[in-house]
Amino acid sequence: MTVTSLLALFSLLAVSCLTYFAAARFKVPYTVLLVAVGLLLVPLAHTPVFAFLKDFQLTPELLFYVFLPILIFESAYNIKVRKIQENILSISMLAVVSLLISVALVAVGLYYLLGLFGLVIPPLVLLLFGALISATDPVAVLALFKEYGAPRRLSLIFEGESLFNDGTAVALFLVLLEVAYKGYHGVSTMGEGVFLFVSMVVGGILFGLAMGLGFSKLIEATRSNENVSIILMLVLAHLTFILAEVISHHAVIAGVEIKVSAIIATTIASIVMGNYGRYKVDPHAEEFVEKFWAQFAFMINALVFILMGLLFAALPINVMDFVIPIALAILVVAGGRALSIYPVVGVLNWLKKEEHIPMSWQNLLAWGSLRGALAVTMVLMIPADWRPDGWSYDYSPRDFIMALTIGCIYATLFIKAITIGPMIRKMGLNQLTDVEKVEYRDAACYIHAHAMQRMEKLREKGYVDAASFKAVVTDMDKTFEAARRRFKVANKPLLAHAALNIHALGIERYYLHDLFVHGEVNDWIVRRIQAVINDQIDKLEHGEELAEHPGSVKGDWLDLLVDWLHAHSPSHREKGFIETFLYYRAKIIITRKVIKEMTEFSQDNVKLFTPEDVKPVVDRYRAYNKAAEAKVAKLLAEHGAELEKVNAKLAAKAADKHQHELLNELLHRELITPKVHISLRHKLEA
Repeated sequence: MTVTSLLALFSLLAVSCLTYFAAARFKVPYTVLLVAVGLLLVPLAHTPVFAFLKDFQLTPELLFYVFLPILIFESAYNIKVRKIQENILSISMLAVVSLLISVALVAVGLYYLLGLFGLVIPPLVLLLFGALISATDPVAVLALFKEYGAPRRLSLIFEGESLFNDGTAVALFLVLLEVAYKGYHGVSTMGEGVFLFVSMVVGGILFGLAMGLGFSKLIEATRSNENVSIILMLVLAHLTFILAEVISHHAVIAGVEIKVSAIIATTIASIVMGNYGRYKVDPHAEEFVEKFWAQFAFMINALVFILMGLLFAALPINVMDFVIPIALAILVVAGGRALSIYPVVGVLNWLKKEEHIPMSWQNLLAWGSLRGALAVTMVLMIPADWRPDGWSYDYSPRDFIMALTIGCIYATLFIKAITIGPMIRKMGLNQLTDVEKVEYRDAACYIHAHAMQRMEKLREKGYVDAASFKAVVTDMDKTFEAARRRFKVANKPLLAHAALNIHALGIERYYLHDLFVHGEVNDWIVRRIQAVINDQIDKLEHGEELAEHPGSVKGDWLDLLVDWLHAHSPSHREKGFIETFLYYRAKIIITRKVIKEMTEFSQDNVKLFTPEDVKPVVDRYRAYNKAAEAKVAKLLAEHGAELEKVNAKLAAKAADKHQHELLNELLHRELITPKVHISLRHKLEA
């Protein structure tokens, strides 16, 4: 990489940062404004002063082996297996069946429409375009979904579809590319293509699962060093991708070439890491890990979208000659997407295997399919010198497909992305549920009352004068009244009960994480308790009553696999009672915390909830606490000597933790020098 290309890279990053603030200022989707800025840079890059901007280019290797694994990991890391499993039928149908329908409709539609304008394009070229343009990009649309408050299940279905149809689209694209190399020979070629597609999907799933579990174990072994853990995640994303490509190019078993989808493998490995491996990362590093990957993805998307304009301008074609093909492609792709959504979702709703998907959601799924970096990546994978039979144009098929692809990307960003927000509002998809309305009202009351108390104390201490106090309080009262009147919620006891229980479960989750941070529970215990908490929250949000004594939750397929491996480990078979003891000890601690905080909540000066409101919740947690104490007492009676040693270790760990906290506080307040801090730290660690 030259000095000028580095200058171009960091200049583009600086421009993308300024664009972010401009997008926030003018209420324009960030990715849309990035592409617009990229187009404005085109004439600028042709001036002598800014000619260096053309030195940093999107190459197939850069996009495929560097950028793409990071984008996949960032998206898949935060998706929950449990939620995917609950909607697996809709996600898989949209990711596979809808994709295949879209590819066929785009290819057939364009073949006949372009023919009407005298453009005879070989079907294989149009199939390649159909495969790559049918892969949806979740980054831009999910950011809009989050901003405008789309339903969580709709966002999950869209994200799941986008993640998995990326893999199926690339697998299909590579199969078609293989046909382009070797030629079409009838039924035998179709059979080979189907086998190749299936082997890539299945092989990608198995290889990704193995890599995800393997790296999770590595991270567990290096847990004490958070920097190493983060590097291992970065290695996982790229190594899984690259090894899958190596296997696909070199692995042969019994004369049969083994193909593995790099995208599917990386997606599965990332999901395993996000749902299983993240509990093995040092808890202090957990927040940093999420910000690290979010920052990486932000930077890469910014570069890809801003460079699209320069990439389009660099094509060796006359853009004016492609106005009609691009316009036709935009219409056909939009129509193909719609026709691939409504019938498939209609069948899903008819089967009634999952929760009904309303028509408003279907409209948004059909309209909100934006295209992005992956489509450009696939175009660049087409050899520049490839010419199929029947190709008689001066430009290459790759340049033709690139022109159509970037035209479709521009259309989805400048038309669809801008209209998604108004669509969500018009269809009422941003409305809060009844439980959320209660939470909104209660939170508004709570915040206002405590803020008023704080302002009163500041006035009493003389930090705020009387005139300023009156002005601020008056403004706060107006804001609070407006917020309180926003939702008129019927006083339904069930809704208030659900809101209080969700609050209690939030307290549980907080103190469970606190125990994990301090090393008092392991990742297996955290996952088991988290599964119960998530299950209870789901029931409350769906208006269901909670069980009096919630047992263990069966969990998703990854939980079942991990639990099976855990149950058959030598340490668990020999000392399983210790983990059981720590599990119920954790339940005792977090239920006590809930009882304490919920009781204080009802006695708060805000008087948001009376003791009578909170009593059913507190009573239920007292029952949980009593049951956990009984389990611990039984274990102590059976394994007293060994569990006393465990308690002694936990007490020593608590003392050690407190000493380290005090030492760090002394350093932070500059009451000791760094040299003294290091010496004392080594002493404590010894």
